[in-house]
Amino acid sequence: MSISRLLVVLTSCLVMVASPLEAQISTAVIDQHKAALERQTTDPDQKRDGGTQPRDWEYQLADGVRTRQVTFYVDGGVPLYGKLFLPKGFTATGKYSAVVVGHGINALSIGIEKFASRFAERGLVAMAIDYQSYGFSGSGSDDLRLLDPDPTTDAAAVTEAERRLIVKRTNLNNVHEVADFRAAVSFLQGEPGVDPDRIGIWGSSNGGAIVMAVAALDARVKAVVSQVSAPRPAARGPVAVAANLLQDAIVRVRTGQGGEVDGGFSFRSKIDAWSNQRNRDVRPGTTLDQIRPTTAVLLIPAEKDELTGGAAGAIEAAKFLSGRGVPSQAVVLPGLMHFQAYSYAGFEVGSSLAADWFVKYLASPSTVPPSAHPVATPAPAVVPTAPVAGAAGKDVRFFSEAVSIHGRLFYPPGFSTTGAAPAVVLAPGWGETAAATEKVAAQFAAKGIVALAIDYRGWGKSGGFIYLADNTRWDDRLRFSQHTSNVRIRRKRLLPEAQVIDIRNAITFLQGEPGVDAARIGVWGTGVSGGHVVATAAADARVKAGVAVAPVMAGKDMPRQSFSPTATERADLVRLARSGPAPATAAAATAMNADEARLALAQYLPFTLLDQIPKSSALLFITEERGDAAVDAAVQWFLKNL
Repeated sequence: MSISRLLVVLTSCLVMVASPLEAQISTAVIDQHKAALERQTTDPDQKRDGGTQPRDWEYQLADGVRTRQVTFYVDGGVPLYGKLFLPKGFTATGKYSAVVVGHGINALSIGIEKFASRFAERGLVAMAIDYQSYGFSGSGSDDLRLLDPDPTTDAAAVTEAERRLIVKRTNLNNVHEVADFRAAVSFLQGEPGVDPDRIGIWGSSNGGAIVMAVAALDARVKAVVSQVSAPRPAARGPVAVAANLLQDAIVRVRTGQGGEVDGGFSFRSKIDAWSNQRNRDVRPGTTLDQIRPTTAVLLIPAEKDELTGGAAGAIEAAKFLSGRGVPSQAVVLPGLMHFQAYSYAGFEVGSSLAADWFVKYLASPSTVPPSAHPVATPAPAVVPTAPVAGAAGKDVRFFSEAVSIHGRLFYPPGFSTTGAAPAVVLAPGWGETAAATEKVAAQFAAKGIVALAIDYRGWGKSGGFIYLADNTRWDDRLRFSQHTSNVRIRRKRLLPEAQVIDIRNAITFLQGEPGVDAARIGVWGTGVSGGHVVATAAADARVKAGVAVAPVMAGKDMPRQSFSPTATERADLVRLARSGPAPATAAAATAMNADEARLALAQYLPFTLLDQIPKSSALLFITEERGDAAVDAAVQWFLKNL
């Protein structure tokens, strides 16, 4: 299908909706570069079948454009690299629009600095970033594994010491990259001279998918450009674990390291094989309906994109968004393949279209005030019951990302490693440890269910969140390296998303446990962890049964849309992105933990996830019962549905 035909189809759709009709920017730049685009499709020297080349990254700064390297922070202490491009005449007393610029799969910021430079030439502040574990950015807690047991306890919220550890690089993780973009937005909101209400984001390839996911989560983003990506609208719900990756996952949680595959494309390096499964948790096509009409979206697909299947997905996404009143447009790069968008005429056209979009939609401050929203309130936990005779337990350890997780595993009487028993993960309540659920686990075991009570990372006997205290730069070609470094270990962090990941890795551990039926796994939780039961079932099709006791189900009276922080929350986000690691003093660290928990709870809305739970998962909600009655009801539910 020709470019003219594609644009006609899109335009005819937009005519049906009054608001998105205003979204059109001129596509005259395509005609201006028509001959160069045609030459790019035929000239062997301009072909880019297997990735970009270093010469594609070269650029010259326009007159008056200045740059500055900066460090900002994500996840409470991971240092990220950014390069600011400041337009001619920029002053710290001005109010400039700004754009975060993010690279694609297994790439580096150096490959997309030329786009940031072009945006600055058009009067925008632009910041090109390296995602965590790439380039000049640090590795996060998920990529730092202690070689010796973590000696810290819950008595201290933060500890600094010298430790031996393994550092992992090039960990492709879309969940992390979404967080990196949002931290970059927070950094720019606190940058003198930047208007905090006029922030946009640009991403290409996998980064193009990431920016769509960010727009669905964060209402601070007012304009989005997604280049050579295909976020086609898709049904919500968990993605099944690929059969060929399940064994790799089991090895990974038990040893801390799994298989690797070639990362390919522009930056030749390995990535975890599990990335192919883990990254399915970020599927922008399932969250397009969360993007608000206050966010304008431009999609720039390549007509002959060999990686995304062409332009159809982007066009479909633009139509979907337009139908919901979101200013949106899709403009196709005619005749080009995926990697040709980064050089020659492809770059000239794509960067011009993106700059036009940002200039148009970041031209004036937003007049939409942040809305207040309710925050989840932790519920009391189930009262521990008396010990149960005949149920034997043992301490076990497994890895959740790179963190060593402690669990207490209870076997039923007569358990055999050659059998196929059902099993349940027990998630502790808000601010609790496995000790609060072990007696419930013992009762489950007494009824024939293998039960695993866990400590979340940073709690109980599990390892803490690890951050490098040293300012070290890494060579990404050396994927794993061993060091003795000063580290900062943080504990007692109340982060629902991290806790859900720990539950999912506990499921994987049970699937590899001899005597457990890998197809009959359930999850039990109380209070906030009752909400975790819902979130886990919505994200992981391996959950066959769940019991949520007095669950915190925030989100009932809220639309499913991007998070719009209050003034206080926005100030907290800016401070966390710019202030760096948690202070070493106990009081300061505890205060930072409280700020993080408040922000996390404000965005944790399990009720909005109910429609993602598949019919293969059976959930029981126990609203008021306590003690033995609630446990008995849970036992009967698991025995029936596992």
